[in-house]
Amino acid sequence: MLAMMVELLPTIGSLRDLAAITGLHLFEVRRVTAPFLAIMKLNGTHPKCGCGKLRFHPFGCSGFRGKNTPTDHLPGHTREETKRLLQQREIAIDMLVDGARFAEVDGALGLSKGSAIKYVRFMTDEQRQHREAIRPPVRSASHCASVAV
Repeated sequence: MLAMMVELLPTIGSLRDLAAITGLHLFEVRRVTAPFLAIMKLNGTHPKCGCGKLRFHPFGCSGFRGKNTPTDHLPGHTREETKRLLQQREIAIDMLVDGARFAEVDGALGLSKGSAIKYVRFMTDEQRQHREAIRPPVRSASHCASVAV
């Protein structure tokens, strides 16, 4: 098993792939291959990753991570939660574009106070302009006091 792992090290894409091929746990593969990777580094034969770093760097390659995730996936959520959250986002944006106040959106969707304002960042420029055109500007108490004087 060890000979096979050492033989595959120069050509394998990741230690996860090596773990899948050998049927061992990832931590075992890391532990067993660590001395051989150190020798490869000292000899200058350690292969490079596509991002330019040494291959097998921790946490995976950021250059390839985004290409494997679907566009309709929110990190940290299951597929079911993602569908629900994307529908909720769409409803919130539609309500905001139609001129609803943030408190109305919070109440309608069961969000905590102040959560609806976070959906503004997902609005396009056209949607923001449409919202500003149909909503009158909110006047503060200080503005009213300066006008009355």
